[in-house]
Amino acid sequence: MRKRKSPIARSLLRNSKSAMFAAIEIHNKPIFAYRYEVSILLLINAWELLLKAYIYKYLKKVKLFQKDGRTKPFDECVGCVAANLGKDFESVKESLETLYKYRNKVAHFYSERLDTILFSLMKANVGFYVEFILKHFKVDLSLETNLILLPIGFVKPLSPIEFLSNKSSLANAPKEVIEFIDGIVESSKRLKKANIKDSILVDYRMNLTNEKRIKNADIIAGITNAQPQAAILKIESSLDKVRLSDDPDAKVMRVVEEDLYETLFTEEYYAVVANAKSMFEDFQRGRRFNRIMKEIKKDESLHRTRYLDPHNPKSAHKDWYSKKIYKELSKHYKLRKV
Repeated sequence: MRKRKSPIARSLLRNSKSAMFAAIEIHNKPIFAYRYEVSILLLINAWELLLKAYIYKYLKKVKLFQKDGRTKPFDECVGCVAANLGKDFESVKESLETLYKYRNKVAHFYSERLDTILFSLMKANVGFYVEFILKHFKVDLSLETNLILLPIGFVKPLSPIEFLSNKSSLANAPKEVIEFIDGIVESSKRLKKANIKDSILVDYRMNLTNEKRIKNADIIAGITNAQPQAAILKIESSLDKVRLSDDPDAKVMRVVEEDLYETLFTEEYYAVVANAKSMFEDFQRGRRFNRIMKEIKKDESLHRTRYLDPHNPKSAHKDWYSKKIYKELSKHYKLRKV
């Protein structure tokens, strides 16, 4: 792909970054009227300049300037770049079209109740911007700024999915706002259908799991949930109550192997034998016990085998058992009287 070398592209890029920094600076001011109306206006302006820089630099056959001196409109710039980049740009396209719809229509019916969803949309979009400018212009914004910001405020953090799942939050919203929310669902459906995992929303929660990215399926399920949900701030150990399953429809959860053997499967074989001797008055290590242990090993909630080489089932290994094994053994042996 031939590139056009001109100070025009550099000028567009420089102004685009200025608009983006201004959008972030205004958003993060503690007190600022019309925060999202102004921030998203600048965000759209930053993208418009960036997309025009891309078109001017990479797409020689595309006419960026019209005869009357005006340049290509924003929505046409988005369509032009999307046609050239294809699926890699699809999430960005959906994000930009959603924010552009807010700027042109929904902002006139703005309500502070939408802050949660607008923050999430904007945060995801800024991430897309950082990736785009680095990939196509070799500009690393992390080297130009030192922004490590958190959504700190005077109210408890609220997930956008929890917010949108609560029907009462938008019960009296104008028609345009409802259509805007429905548009987020439709965008997520299109991305999910195209098997694109990058979402136009960023989710944030306070818990002990590492859930970096929300999936489009999560948005669809959350926003279209028929049951109202209250937003609850809850901190708990993810491994406190866990049932392991091979059900493909079960919720996916990432567990580090070290955590698995430090919290769930903590009993080695000889510890089980020693503890069983002290717990059960008729316990004997023999054929009966071996038959029981053979059945226990079939239950993945009670037993795990840890291999020295996880990829080689023939490598050295050791059996580990859950503390629930003693409850299972109590079905076969008589507990000692205290």
